[in-house]
Amino acid sequence: MNSLLAGHPDIVAVPIETHAYPLVYEPFVQFLEQGLVMRLKSWKGILRRYGFKPLLIGFHSSDIWREILRNYQAMNKENSHGLRLLVDYDELSQLVETAELRPGVDLDKAEQLISDMFDLFFQRHGKAGQTLLEKTPLHIRYCDRILHRFPEAKVIEVIRDGRDVCASYEALAQQQDWAKVGTAGAISQWKNCIERGQRLRDNAAFSARMHTIRYESLKAEPEAELQQIFEFAELPATGQQIREFVDAASIERVASKGEGQYVRKGIVGDWKNRLSAEDVELCDAIAGKQLRALGYT
Repeated sequence: MNSLLAGHPDIVAVPIETHAYPLVYEPFVQFLEQGLVMRLKSWKGILRRYGFKPLLIGFHSSDIWREILRNYQAMNKENSHGLRLLVDYDELSQLVETAELRPGVDLDKAEQLISDMFDLFFQRHGKAGQTLLEKTPLHIRYCDRILHRFPEAKVIEVIRDGRDVCASYEALAQQQDWAKVGTAGAISQWKNCIERGQRLRDNAAFSARMHTIRYESLKAEPEAELQQIFEFAELPATGQQIREFVDAASIERVASKGEGQYVRKGIVGDWKNRLSAEDVELCDAIAGKQLRALGYT
């Protein structure tokens, strides 16, 4: 999706998934109010990322601010997602220090930090009148916060057959540790995201600022779907421009693709070739209601 839209002259796109809300905002939601029992349930992750002290006596906000910096260093490598293309480490250190000293609650400070990072990116790469584009699929979990925080923001939700999502995860898991969640983990995450998107679409305060498309429709009729997206984003585009954007974003032009890569085949229905009968039954058991409601039968 990023490559399709990024060709538009009025768009400045962040080239990678930033995961800004999961990395900066989510830890304050997840850890600050946790009791000992809940911490012990997540003890491996807490111990690895934060050490013994927060695990045993609870989190202080300073633990989370420091972890944002440590996590940046751990993820600051080529082909990694994260905050690395928004700001460099020294800039992030200064922004975190400023955020901690601000009055108010940590969640507000975290959102301001996210805003500051995107502002810095836009100042470097954008210009007046352009629209900033960022793609992180898991930001669907925080779209209510994003739409509330940024009144001019709009959301494009891409829905894909959850079984094809599982097939993609299985392929990615060959080279990406984060994708090793198994079929149950992948389809559960898909179900959660579908439900969150539905709640947003049902919310009158946000529904007009969301545009939902099917991955399958985008593959079948890319020019028609892209025209609708640009109309939703209020970005002018001629038919010739749209044809050029579609051609430039063709999967055939992607150099690094294949098994274990972020770009693999991009085909519809590959789950039929990749998932076992047991995997298909598991998908139905966990998310059959959502699959059927979306017409994925």
